[in-house]
Amino acid sequence: MDMSEILAQMSEKFIETAHEKIARLNEILMLLNHAGEDEKSLREEFHREVHSLKGMGGTFQMPLVSKLCHKFEDFLSGESTASDNLIEDCYAYLDRLNDLIESGQAGDLEKADTWLANLPQKGSVVETRSESKRTKVLIISSSTEMLKEIVPLFQDNGFEVTSASSAFRGYKAAVLHKPDVVLAAQIQDEMDGAELVRSLGALQALSQTKFAMICPDRRQALSENLQGVQLLSEANVAIDVMNFIAVVVTA
Repeated sequence: MDMSEILAQMSEKFIETAHEKIARLNEILMLLNHAGEDEKSLREEFHREVHSLKGMGGTFQMPLVSKLCHKFEDFLSGESTASDNLIEDCYAYLDRLNDLIESGQAGDLEKADTWLANLPQKGSVVETRSESKRTKVLIISSSTEMLKEIVPLFQDNGFEVTSASSAFRGYKAAVLHKPDVVLAAQIQDEMDGAELVRSLGALQALSQTKFAMICPDRRQALSENLQGVQLLSEANVAIDVMNFIAVVVTA
């Protein structure tokens, strides 16, 4: 086996392990929303995983990963509770780490300024909260066709729209962006849309968010007993969504 093959195997191993750690870090953030007495142990595990990633960056000659994790550790230092704002900012760091690893630029220190720029910093949270006055809408559906049909309806009516193609990505996006409106399909690849909406509705950070769910069978969906969630028909999705937009705008 020549050196190029060895380096390729090392890179593959690093990427595989790094993705596993980032997935666990994302999972911990989700658990922290309902941690209770487990919060301290989860926070400690989170710090260990970030530190482990930093060490891996050095071992596998990915210095930008180490630098980004070091900046992440500095940001986390002194934090004793997992507030909604802190969790939101942690998602931003994890997304940047994931993008860096996928980019293939983790070994190029000349790109450091680009990859370390515009990340959350202590004391900067308040400044970034309410820059946009437009109503923020998050649309969650594993159906590309549904997203193509619905997203333009909101955009054409002046909403700021974020879309997610899976329940997991949708949960992350909701915590990160704190939308004013969440519209989720009941049929999702990873979990039932009703469970997703119920989980999001339990978050204090989304206490003012309006929720709607697109259902294959609206009558059957009533049995989910989703309080305060508008149920829309998948069969008449465009009409129902337009009616829902009218309600949102006039609320």
